[in-house]
Amino acid sequence: MTETASNIFVFVVLPLAFLTIWGYVIFYNRRIRRRIREIEGPGRHLDSMEAGIAAAMQDRSHKVSR
Repeated sequence: MTETASNIFVFVVLPLAFLTIWGYVIFYNRRIRRRIREIEGPGRHLDSMEAGIAAAMQDRSHKVSR
């Protein structure tokens, strides 16, 4: 690998890959947390796992039918 190609790889490609991966992880994590809060409802805790699954499935069926 030439010096120019090596510099481009080290100073452009690797940082972009790093930022892309961490950006996706952070975005995905925030989306999951927001979805859990929606399922939990106003009391901020799930009464049971079944209630959470039922709420998620009900919400998903409303979005699909629109």
